[in-house]
Amino acid sequence: METNVGSMAPAKLLGLTFLVGTVLGLLGVVLWVNVVDDDAGDARLQASSRSVADEPGPEPRDSDASAPPEQAADTRAARCSEAAAALEDPLGAARPALRQWDVHVDAMNQLVVGEITLQQATAFWNQTRLGAQRNVDRFRKAWTALERTGVDCPAPALLGPAPAALRSCSRLVEAELGAAQTAKTSIDTWDTHVHHMDMLRMGTLSPEKATEMWLSMWRRGVRDLDAYRAAARNPVLEVACPGSDSAG
Repeated sequence: METNVGSMAPAKLLGLTFLVGTVLGLLGVVLWVNVVDDDAGDARLQASSRSVADEPGPEPRDSDASAPPEQAADTRAARCSEAAAALEDPLGAARPALRQWDVHVDAMNQLVVGEITLQQATAFWNQTRLGAQRNVDRFRKAWTALERTGVDCPAPALLGPAPAALRSCSRLVEAELGAAQTAKTSIDTWDTHVHHMDMLRMGTLSPEKATEMWLSMWRRGVRDLDAYRAAARNPVLEVACPGSDSAG
């Protein structure tokens, strides 16, 4: 069950802060242990690579400009199919990391409303820290590869007259890119929390400060995961580009 954090009573948050802070002191900081360093770089799609999200306008390649309309459409279709295929790797890599972050956040949601005990929540937290950095790093690697290749597919609104299959593929790329970007935002939050866990384990972060940071990460995590789930439910993602066996 997920909790609407924004509507939570101030008294409950104060009580929660006291609860988590007390547990951190008594149980040897059970919420954050045994994690490793992470590269905290913020990957961005290269400015020289066109994306469906911020493409300034249709800039046809030289070969497109000189080709008959049918051939130009075929070129765009190939580029959009390639873009859809390139987005499959970061989307696939995001899922394991986001499953862990979802369980981590949802354990707190259930603890707050009294659906599980602190002992049960701690068991969930301990499970999600296993392999967390490895899954985050896997996504980072896939995202970096996407940065290098870019996303070279015209947005649906910029296609002009085009075959239905090309429009469908362009919409898929747009939806995949939106899901990948919301996944990255959510994984960035999870990555930050993993880093905080490591700092606490190493003694460079106090339990009090760690509690304050966790409450912030938890609230942000609820928002980030909601945004990702909404993007991942886009029905456009069920459609495959021509020549592809996957719908992304």
